[in-house]
Amino acid sequence: MMTAETVDRRELTDQAGPAPKCPWVLLNYDTSRFPFAYFLQRDVYKVPDLGKLHQYVIAHYRKHGVSRDLNSEDNLTLRELMQVLTPESNFFKLYHDFMLRVLVRWVGASLSYSETPKMRVHLPQTPSVSSSHHDIIVTKRIDQVNFWLPFNTVDDTATLWLESDYGACDYHPVRVEYGQVLIFDGGYLGHGTKFNTTETTRTSLDMRFSYKGSSTRADGVRLMNRIVDIAQEFQTEQVIESEVS
Repeated sequence: MMTAETVDRRELTDQAGPAPKCPWVLLNYDTSRFPFAYFLQRDVYKVPDLGKLHQYVIAHYRKHGVSRDLNSEDNLTLRELMQVLTPESNFFKLYHDFMLRVLVRWVGASLSYSETPKMRVHLPQTPSVSSSHHDIIVTKRIDQVNFWLPFNTVDDTATLWLESDYGACDYHPVRVEYGQVLIFDGGYLGHGTKFNTTETTRTSLDMRFSYKGSSTRADGVRLMNRIVDIAQEFQTEQVIESEVS
């Protein structure tokens, strides 16, 4: 994958054309109604706190006489435990329920979204698997918007880093609380992750979505603008999901 540093940023911006009102926003949802972490803790990892998953992994290794640092292979092994969940699992039933009852209601139109999102685990003291990049280089989908949902609160090098604006190249971490979803124009806005120097394990999912039947950049901008309008409309402590129920 070409990185954000190697792409011709001026050419990319010219290709994008008109930009949405804001390149990224955070939206809240009700974790009591959509308890993603609960099902992963209970059904997959058998732990009480996903943010401390690394501690349980280290304890497991020590119990079996293994002494070594955590590494990228551990991230991939733990991620696979989520990725292999079946469509009939409680987690994926909840995921599709969220898409239909929350995301579709937010935008007020039919959507096309990933049936099986990408699941991620990023343990402390392990490197990034996703350096700064623009999705459009790979996907070629000019109409899609990115959806990034962590299952525990993340910040600093445990979270996603975004540009403040297109071509700014001033990457900064976006703190995302459990109960928030980060939605952003990932095709054209540079984003990526860092070596995790925190003491927090990040578990998350990411996917892309678009209006059903869309194919143009104008469709993607319109969709992102709708999300921005929703965020601005509900700039209070009230949970957005309860407002649209």
